[in-house]
Formats: sequence, structure tokens, C-alpha cells
Amino acid sequence: MSVSMATTGSGPGKARAHARWLLVLYATALVLTLTAGVPGRARAEGGMSADRLTALFERYGDTSGRWNGADRTASVRLPDGRLLWLFSDTFLGPVGPDGSRPRTASFINNSAVVQQGDELRETVHGGTADDPASLVPPPAADQFHWIGDAQVVGGTLQVLVNRYRRTGDGPLDHVLLGTSLATFALPGLTPTAVRPLPLGERVSWGSTLLRDGGHTLIYGTEASGETKFAHVARVAGDDLQGPWEFWTGSDWAPAADRSARILSGVGTTYGVQRVGDRYVLVTHENNLVFSADLVAYSAAGPTGPFDGPDYLHRAPETDAGHLVYDADLHPDLARPGKLLISYNVNNVDDAVTYADAGLYRPRFVEVDWPRSRPDRADVPAAPAALTAEARGAGNAELRWRPVPTDDELRYLVHRRNVTAGQTHFVRIGEPTAEPRASADFLVNGHRYEFRVTAVGRRGEGPPSAVAGMTATVPPPPPPGGLRAEAGRTGDVAVRWEPVPFVQLFRLYRRDVTAGQREPALVGTFTGTSATVSSLWHARTYEFTVVAVGGGGDSPPSAPVRATASVGPPAAPARLTVQAQPDGNLRLGWANLGPGISYRVYRRDVTAGRSRFDSPALESRPSHLARYLEHGHEYEFAVSAVDRDREGPLSPPVRGRARFTAPQVVPTDLRVTRVGTSEVELAWRSASPGGWHRIYRRDLTAGEREFTEEEVPVQGTEATIRQLRNGHEYEFTVAAANQAGAGRQSRPVRAVPRLPTPGGLAATAGGNGEARLTWRSAGPGLAYRVQLRDVTAGGEWRTDPVPVSGTDFTAVLLVRGHRYEFRVAATDGVDTGTPSAPVAVLAR
Repeated sequence: MSVSMATTGSGPGKARAHARWLLVLYATALVLTLTAGVPGRARAEGGMSADRLTALFERYGDTSGRWNGADRTASVRLPDGRLLWLFSDTFLGPVGPDGSRPRTASFINNSAVVQQGDELRETVHGGTADDPASLVPPPAADQFHWIGDAQVVGGTLQVLVNRYRRTGDGPLDHVLLGTSLATFALPGLTPTAVRPLPLGERVSWGSTLLRDGGHTLIYGTEASGETKFAHVARVAGDDLQGPWEFWTGSDWAPAADRSARILSGVGTTYGVQRVGDRYVLVTHENNLVFSADLVAYSAAGPTGPFDGPDYLHRAPETDAGHLVYDADLHPDLARPGKLLISYNVNNVDDAVTYADAGLYRPRFVEVDWPRSRPDRADVPAAPAALTAEARGAGNAELRWRPVPTDDELRYLVHRRNVTAGQTHFVRIGEPTAEPRASADFLVNGHRYEFRVTAVGRRGEGPPSAVAGMTATVPPPPPPGGLRAEAGRTGDVAVRWEPVPFVQLFRLYRRDVTAGQREPALVGTFTGTSATVSSLWHARTYEFTVVAVGGGGDSPPSAPVRATASVGPPAAPARLTVQAQPDGNLRLGWANLGPGISYRVYRRDVTAGRSRFDSPALESRPSHLARYLEHGHEYEFAVSAVDRDREGPLSPPVRGRARFTAPQVVPTDLRVTRVGTSEVELAWRSASPGGWHRIYRRDLTAGEREFTEEEVPVQGTEATIRQLRNGHEYEFTVAAANQAGAGRQSRPVRAVPRLPTPGGLAATAGGNGEARLTWRSAGPGLAYRVQLRDVTAGGEWRTDPVPVSGTDFTAVLLVRGHRYEFRVAATDGVDTGTPSAPVAVLAR
């Protein structure tokens, strides 16, 4: 993984939808919402104002030409004083003149921005400026990392990241795989490792970190149904690579599966900060779907129990139909007596996020803490006689006795979903002056508890007694007024009418042209519109929408059809070619955006080719041209392909392939096996899959110079054949390419030998004969039989005729004489070592 701090180009497209769509947390996860800030005053002593920080990111996103939007927004102070901002899903590249985010904007799953003093200076990511990649790379093609919190330990930056795997094409089609620890060497932010932690898949750890006393506390989030729960673990000291302990509800234990829930209604990201002798936890109020409220809970200890919520701020962006989420605290920048909180803004409709680049950026808000509390005598009394009655329409009718007072009162209704395991009451609806209210958006069969407070001029009074009920919610009616309008880039805008008491809708599509029989889920949406992308040219699609309420899913809407249109993409611009030392040519060009692939054409100009070869296919804006001829000039052109529509060729570029002889010498040359007439060699190489030349010389024959083997070897192993058995050889190896061979390695020696036959036996026969038998020494070998007359004091002599089998009959022996026999293998040129002799008395 490389690190780039330059202007970035375009990146992969499909990851965007899967990554950003986790914001729509229906059923398995709730959307995080936080509060807004207004641009304004600059930095104050002891910190930075929320207004200043919001303006910083607005200006950097609009003018840097590198980073133009992201979510998550964690911060960590580096030892040299810089502040590092860490983000999850990130758009890179410049903003359009109209303030929109170009469809060609690169999209990666995590990144960082470096702040020096009061200014944002650098964007940090993996890959290159022209072909950016995530700062923490994915472990597999269908997986990605989202950022948790981070800290500095010595000269190392530790970042907790959560691993997810895509399970389909829908926005919610992903599953948590676990938590890893990414490390970076400082000050250069050089990636060093990404190590999975043995924490399981139930909790996404790293929502926030807090150093407290002799421990580092690690908070995490468990998504269970419609509710999210906070968990807490700890390590002794400050190194997250040490052993973790988990809060069980009463004590600390080393087993992750014993981790207990400490609070409901948190987001995937939240902040915990110690203020005085209290611990304050700030989060989006996630006990409600799509809440606009930012709340705080506080406790005497880091594990709770927590009091609250205190309502800190209501984000105005939700009034425009946007989502707010990803709460975090930034104590390193907070001004005295204040909590500095960031949050992010997005929209479930992809087209809205592209149309306004300022939408997908962090906002900041600061609030006074601790909060001032009114005197109990100055606030209204608790309302009495609260009742909650289930209504057939899926809501609860609440009534209570008015609080007698001369003050102008408003009442606030608070709700807790007992069945979902919510630990605290959450404020619902708008304040009312009447002693009655209706609670909507309930879930069928769930048990709810309610209470009411009265609010006067000096504050909110204590809550009423609790009233409970079990909801009976019918399925909603199907959405009406469905319409679809095709764009020019393979997209279709789908719109429908709202449904009362419904916040979520599922959009389905069916490819009519392709004969698809069952509709496929596109995604879950919170508004009444969605833009469906990546459709195929001239295909007709059918769309339906289902309303998702507390009583289940509605019947599907009446279908509507649209025919997608995809204009041919433009020719890729800024095509360049660079010669590589290994003789390859590397091409690069400007990315045309997500979902675009490329065809790379080439022809050998030196060889006189007039036409391009069959194109190579690339999904990214780069290509490595291989298998080229040394010294040949090649011409390249690139076209873009959007689904099945190929655009025109780019202007061509030329490059000449030039190899440089390898400079690295192979090491550890060794003989791995010595056989008959052959030797097997192995070695280490800087290019394990590259080509190598083998050299040999016959020392026994007196050769002084090495001879190059005729055929080069690819890889780091070779078998050298047709050697003289019994001769000592010396071998070396050198890396090679079309420019020639590099320097030779240190030599090794070996002596190939013929095998020695075994199992020789001799049996005397009559008439001066002896029969010999032995075991085969191997295929393709013959044998030479040697004998001597021991009684006559004779010398060893070899029978003149080689034996092809494994038996031999000696004749014309002198009766009464003792003979010895032995056998040696021969390859027709050399004869090996003879076997041990056997004796026989001739008869």
C-alpha cells in the first residue's frame, strides 16, 4: 500500500453505494444523526470554534481539488502538533463550477486530512494521485474497512478499523466481519500493518477511545434489530495490541463474548469524554429512526449506569430531508467549558449527494457542559393520570391531567420501546399545549412505555408516572403515484407519493428486456425518491415500491417502466506511457468515473503492424503492457466502456520497450538432488517468476570456462540433464531478460553418478556355469558384469557384452574353482560403481 498526498483522480464506483448506504440503518441498524453549526467566528484561545471548523472543511472541500467530502470524522493529535482527521467513505477530486460533485469523482472507503495550525493542508490515501485507493486497504475484493477511533502510542499511530463484506448489490447488503488494528509509522504516516483482532463479529469496536487512569477504554457498538447498544472494553496502559478485557455488567473479563450492553440508542460512532468527576457520552439519539437530536448521557464511571438524555442540539439539515449521523467529540480542539461535536450529513438519494458537494461534509457544533439545572421549585410539577391506549391505526393515544399553573405550559412526550431493549426514554413528537398526544411509528406487537413532562418558562419539570401499552399495527397501504424518468447515463429517477406513518420504502426493479421474472431489491430509502444507476443501455426496467411500516410491508405499488439510456462515454484524456526497467510499458489516463471500464489497444510499430491487436480490459485507469520486444516501439490508444457502450479511442501515444539487464544477483544457489546424468538446482531471486540463465563447466574434463545452457529457465528451479556420470561439475545462475543476463551467482558443485545395482546373487549350475540375478537400478540402464577366478589368482575382467536385463549366466568356468562376480550400471558412455562381490564354486 502506498501513501499519496496529491490531487487525486477517479476510483472504483460500486463501493460507493455499499459504503455510504450503511447510513440507512433500517432493521439491522439505525441512522446516526447529530447537530449542526453555523460558519462564523475564528479560533479562540484554548481551542477552535465550531463555526471555524465547519468553514475550514467547506473551504478545503471546495478549493483543495483533492478531498471534497467524507463521513465519520475522527481526530487525533500527532506528536509534532499536527492534527490528523480520519474519515471513512470519501470523495476525491475537484468540485464542479456549479458546486456539484462530478460523477467522475473518485470514491474510496477511508482517508485522512492533515491539519497544521488553523489550516487543512494535505489529503492522505493509498494508491496514487491518478489512481487513489483506501488508506487502509481491503483484505479481499468484496470487503472494505471503515474507520474507528485512533490514538498515538510512541512513534506509532494506531487506528481501529471495522471490516465489512459485501453480500450483494443492495445498499444494506453487507455484514460485519470484525475489527482490525491498522498501524502507521510517524511522522510520515507510513503504513506498517493491518492486524485482525480476536474480538468476534457482534460488536464494531472503535466507536471512541478514552484514556482514563492506567487504562485505555475502547467503546463499541452492537446492532441488534432496530436498536444499537454501547459496549466497553479496556487495555492496561495505552497499547491496543495488549490483552483486552470486556465489561460484563459487573466486572471485567477477558472473553469478548461476555461483553455486556451498557446503553441503548447510540450510533456506530459516538464520543465519550471525562469532564470533572463525570463521564459524558454524546451521540445521535438513535433510539428513534432518523432523529434530528444530539443528546448526552452522563455517569459517575466509564461503564455507567448512565443518566439522561440531555438534549443538546437539533440538526436543521433533517428539515430538508437529509440524514445526519456520525457523532464524535474532539476534546483536543474544544474551547474551555464546551463540548466540541462533529456530525455528518448525507442523503439516501444518490443524485442529491452528487448535486451538492457541500452536503457530504462534517459540521461542528459546541455546547456548554456541564449543563445548568433549574431549581426544582421553579419548574412545573409532573403531569398525573397518564394513560396510553393502543389504536387500530398502529398508534397510541395518550392522555393526562393538565398541570395547574399560571405559567404557559408545553408538554413533552417520552417513549421507551421495552421489547427492543431500550434502556432510556426518548423524546418524541413536537411540544403540545394540550393534555393529549398521539404516538406514531410503532412496531406491531412491541411493548412501549410512555411518560410526560411539563415545560415552563424556567425549564422542564419531572416526568409523570409511566403508562404502558402493546402496539397493534396493520401493514401500510402501497405507495401511489409511482413514476420513473430515464436519464442519459444509465440512470432512472423514481418518485412516489408519501404514505402516512411510514418513514422507509423499499424499491425493487426488474429487467424486462433480459427476461428477469422476479424483481430484485434496489435499496431502502427514507424519502419518496431514488435514483437507480448502472443500468444497461436500451433495456426496459420495471419498478415497484413497498412501504415499510411498524406492521410490516405493504403490498407492492403499481409498477412503472422506463427504458435506460447510456450515451457512449468520452475518450479518456491525458493518456501517458512510461518505460519500465523490466521492459514493460506502464500506461495511465484520467478516470471517467465509477462503473466505467477501459479497453487498451496496442500495435508493434517496429514490427510493421498496421492494426491494433485485440484490446486488453481494465477496470481502473492504468495498464501494464507486458511481453514486449526489446527496442521495439509500440503505439497505444484507450477507449472507455460504460456497460455495453464503447466510446471513441483516445489520441494515441507511443513508447519504446527497453530492458535493463537485471542488477540483483541470485542467492542461495544449491543442489537439491543428484541423479543419473542430471542435477536439480534451486536458488533465491528478487524476481521469483522471472527468467534465469544457467551456466556449467566440467571440472573433471578440465574445462576452465562456463558454458551457458541453451534454454533459459523461468522461476527459481532447474534440472540440468545430459551430464557425464562420475564427472564433477560446477554451476552458476544469473537473472536474465531481453537485454541479457546479470551477474552470476556463487557456484555450487555436484557429481552425477550412476546408481549401484543391489541384491546381487550367484548360483552354481552344472557344466561350469553360474547364474547371476540382481535388482534393477533404474529405467534406461544396462549392466556390465565383472568376474575374477579367485582360485587361479586372476584379475577382475569385464564381460564384453552389456546386459539389458537383470540376470546373466556365466559359462566355461573351471570346475572346482572359486569365482567372484559383481555388477555395475552403465548409460552406454560411463560405467558406475560396481556392486559388492558375491562368490560361487563352479561345478
